[in-house]
Order: sequence, then structure tokens, then C-alpha cells
Amino acid sequence: MSELVGYPPQPNVRPARRVYSRRYRVWAHVFLWTPIALTVAGVVLGLGLFAAADADPAYGSSALGYLGLFVWGGLAVLSPVLLGSFIAGLVMLIRARG
Repeated sequence: MSELVGYPPQPNVRPARRVYSRRYRVWAHVFLWTPIALTVAGVVLGLGLFAAADADPAYGSSALGYLGLFVWGGLAVLSPVLLGSFIAGLVMLIRARG
């Protein structure tokens, strides 16, 4: 026979919410904001280098434009890593808050 015969049905109780440590929440913020800061800094640096290369037509200033292209190329190459870090930080933050 069944083990539950004679016992009242168990109530539907939600399981206790998991508590995440402060360290986990700090790493969530690091993973979220680091790619944002690096992307903004790279775009601003690239634009600044392009502006500096365009402002002075003297000999040697074109290297700044190439350096700006190099910075943007680095952002393009690192974009999957930056996006992955951003998504991981977002998921971690949602878990810690939720």
C-alpha cells in the first residue's frame, strides 16, 4: 500500500530562495561593467586618435589614424569575449537579485 495513506497532503511550499554571497555579486558587477567600460574607452580612444590624425596634416601624424584603426580592430577581435562577459555578468546579477 501507499505510504501516504492516513496522512494529510503536503502543502505546496516554494523552496527557499538561494542566497548568493557578496563575492558572487561583486564578480557579477565586474563581469557586467568591465566590457562596457573597455568598449566605451576603446571607441573614445579610436575617435580621439582619428581626430588627432586628421587635425594635423604634418608628416607622421597619419600613424595616429592607423593606431586608431588598430584599437578598433582590437575591439572587433575581442567583441565575442566582451559580449560573453557581459552576458555572464547579466545572468549572474539576475540570479543574485531574483
